[in-house]
Amino acid sequence: MSRSAKNKENKNIRNECVQVVVRCRPLSNKEEAGNFQRVVEVFPSRGVIEVINPNDSSKDNRKMFTYDAVYDWNSTQQNVYDEVVRPLVSSVLEGFNGCVFAYGQTGTGKTFTMEGLKNDPEQSGVIPRTFEQIWSHINRAQNMNFLVAVSYLEIYMEELRDLLKPNTTEILELRERGSGIVVPNLHSVLCKSAEEMIYVMQKGNKNRTTGRTNMNEHSSRSHAIFMIKIEMCETGESSTVKVGKLNLIDLAGSERQSKTGATADRLKEASKINRALSSLGNVISALAEKSPHVPYRDSKLTRLLQDSLGGNSKTIMIANIGPSEYNYNETITTLRYAHRAKTIQNKPVKNEDPQDAKLREYQEEIERLRKLITDRQNREKSLPRIKKPKTPKQRKHSVESEVSDSEDNSTTTEENEKEEKFAALDAETKEALIKERELTNQLNKKLEELESQLVRGGKNILDTYTERQMELDRRLNEIAERKKREIEMQQQLELQEESTMEIRETFTTLQQECELKTKKLKKCYMKCMALKQEISDTKDEHNRDRRELESTQNELIKELKRLLLIIDNFVPAEVKSRLYSSARYDEEQEEWTLCTNLISENQSVRRPVAVAGRRRPMSDYALQQIKHKSKDAIRFKGENLIVNELDMPLRTTNEYKNPKVSASLQAVLQEAMQTEDDIDITDSFANQMKMRLDKITRRNVQENNDADQIKARAKSSRASSMSRSTSSRSISASRKNVTTAYPKARGLIPK
Repeated sequence: MSRSAKNKENKNIRNECVQVVVRCRPLSNKEEAGNFQRVVEVFPSRGVIEVINPNDSSKDNRKMFTYDAVYDWNSTQQNVYDEVVRPLVSSVLEGFNGCVFAYGQTGTGKTFTMEGLKNDPEQSGVIPRTFEQIWSHINRAQNMNFLVAVSYLEIYMEELRDLLKPNTTEILELRERGSGIVVPNLHSVLCKSAEEMIYVMQKGNKNRTTGRTNMNEHSSRSHAIFMIKIEMCETGESSTVKVGKLNLIDLAGSERQSKTGATADRLKEASKINRALSSLGNVISALAEKSPHVPYRDSKLTRLLQDSLGGNSKTIMIANIGPSEYNYNETITTLRYAHRAKTIQNKPVKNEDPQDAKLREYQEEIERLRKLITDRQNREKSLPRIKKPKTPKQRKHSVESEVSDSEDNSTTTEENEKEEKFAALDAETKEALIKERELTNQLNKKLEELESQLVRGGKNILDTYTERQMELDRRLNEIAERKKREIEMQQQLELQEESTMEIRETFTTLQQECELKTKKLKKCYMKCMALKQEISDTKDEHNRDRRELESTQNELIKELKRLLLIIDNFVPAEVKSRLYSSARYDEEQEEWTLCTNLISENQSVRRPVAVAGRRRPMSDYALQQIKHKSKDAIRFKGENLIVNELDMPLRTTNEYKNPKVSASLQAVLQEAMQTEDDIDITDSFANQMKMRLDKITRRNVQENNDADQIKARAKSSRASSMSRSTSSRSISASRKNVTTAYPKARGLIPK
């Protein structure tokens, strides 16, 4: 293509802004149980959303945002698709690139908007309805060939994963080509119906990473991208191939650690998600401010969206918000990002005859196979037909009638040789025919497979129904376009009313003019205060984000310190230094890698050892011979040393053995060594103990008195002559010898 033609084509390119749509979900059960108020008001006819500050007691300070379309909690999936997404899919079927992505806080209905519910056709989302529209268009198209391929990937922890091949070992990487950002090793599936595309989507959703948080029971922990590539051309030979690409993206929600309660792995996932969404916000801000540098390379998500934001694509951004006052800050942040994205301009161009189109390759391959099949069929017809020789009975009768019996033996040998030659030739021709037929059958099967992958439109559809369906699609697109134009005109009228108010007013007195000027002054003052409040809110939001990032950073630093502590205490210093020296940071992949090829040319490579401590590599057989000390073990040793075994003296001592203790004694000792609970002594228990002590004391005194009386009676016969004073002294002495009584031990107290 010449330079002038390219300039003309560039002049014909029409810039289109990113279409921004906002959808508000209803209050959840938790929010209703918590008595949270609704702070979001939606006006679908004007395309306006107003947000009330719950901290403002006056309720007059409202923030107003205008968009291309807004939908409240009463909107249906069908309305959202017909008015927003259907015109975009029609453009993709004409050869344009398209992108639809859902953006917002976690738990606001992004996955519901994109995928919907499985078993409810009325609640199906954008992706299943897109499948239906694509295949209804293909079935109605006349004299057209289509090739539809789909692929499904996710971005988890800044890594690309193929959801259709989850167990593959291939590393997916992004590559930038002339047609845009591509993933070379991504698996794609050719589909021939909407049911097959739904099956592929459900298969990928089973492999997608989800998790539970305080904000959402089934929270998406990755960004999912469903890619559809449609190649189309007319059945003629000189027709051009058009390629339409559609990316349907379900982003993971932005999260705050204080609300989601994420810890450990969930915290790492949240940090990666917030980082990617922050990079997306920076890209949107740079494109809105028309900055010379757009940071697409800050994350893999922004690199995949490079064509969709400011490139060759028609893009729709569906911002999902929550109406509760509990999510006021997140709602304002989402609405601000969506308002910035309105000013991004794309440059969509039809993709005609691209280099990577497979439809042309399939058509050429089909023509080549058809030629091969016809050539082989002609070759089968041209193969020589060998006539079968006569049977032995026929030859026998003819020989008997013509020749004599003496010549019969010689003729039969010659005929046997000819028969063997004919049989060999017949076998060769049969083998050749079998091979040709096998090759022809293989080519026919391959041709049928290629033709089955190509979808030809306009099959088994009535012309009248087709025309009506096409007319219905045109009307739906016109209705969506008119509604969009109506909302734009309504917004322009509201802006013009404010500017033309002063021109239309006529004053009869100065007092009326003063009152009107006062109203305008108050209005300007309110706008000024609103802008100041917006600036302060932006600062507060920035501070909140910074504090959130700092808390996340502190948690990650704690985890890093724990890992470093394990490395310092349990990993050898040599291994640690070797790992540190071989670690390299890949700026493109934004991750650390270990380089294995770090040996220079002059550096000598150490010989590998089989076992630690050996000076040379040794086989298992050699180690086994050395271990068993065989006669030939010396030839397997690495050093020329004589091993002399010492003769140890005989042992004359025995090992000490503990004395045996009987089982009963051991049980008593164990019971005595057990710790017992403390005994609580109360007043009643103390009185009982005192009474028992007094009783014991009286009993001891009485026993002593009785003993003394018995002794006195025994001595009375011998000591009758002693005086009364002597007996009194003995009684007093006995009373003095009375000992103090103490309580006796009762042994072990049972529990």
